[in-house]
Amino acid sequence: MIEIKNLKFSYSQKPILDIPEISIKSGEVVFLHGPSGSGKSTLLELLAGILKADSGDLVINQKNLSQMSLAALDSFRADSIGYIFQSFNLIPYLSVMENIMLPFLFRKADVDTEDLNDMLSHLGLAPYVDRPVSRLSVGQQQRVAVVRALIKKPQIILADEPTSALDYDRREGFLKILFSLCRKHGTTVVFVSHDLSIAKLFDRSIGLSEVNQVKSEAEV
Repeated sequence: MIEIKNLKFSYSQKPILDIPEISIKSGEVVFLHGPSGSGKSTLLELLAGILKADSGDLVINQKNLSQMSLAALDSFRADSIGYIFQSFNLIPYLSVMENIMLPFLFRKADVDTEDLNDMLSHLGLAPYVDRPVSRLSVGQQQRVAVVRALIKKPQIILADEPTSALDYDRREGFLKILFSLCRKHGTTVVFVSHDLSIAKLFDRSIGLSEVNQVKSEAEV
């Protein structure tokens, strides 16, 4: 479960977020939307422990990230968070398998080989495991990013506009695959986008403009 209370964050003394309360249940698939500059990506980085709030509470599965040291946040992120970036953040000269295995360079855990093979097969990546990701299509690279995020069995998947380069049909197909895999493992999903056309595919939508008391320039 994710619980946010009285969360405030500023950058260079400029207020970015002031959120009285947000609650997300374990296993919930949530769509977080808002205009550009509203703080969506900043909130994801706070949830991932990449940034630290100025004040307030951000509790994930009974751990208050606001009270954790930077080292503890790094450990929490490695163990509990899967992040899917807009640009996928794959290393182009590494193979599909080498990219997928990158999270295990930073945490002590064994790979669930059966689960990995199931995901590769389900996503149509099995024939390409030794191919450099630079030789894959955008859709295939996107699926590699999903496997990399899910293979360590995180408690939470944070996705920052990973479907922005796809048309609607491909976006919907990608989301159905992502949700199926996450529900299999009981993984919570917080998915950021400004594209309201996909909102109906999620369990619930949260408009950041409605919960953030700091208004972006687009809203003023």
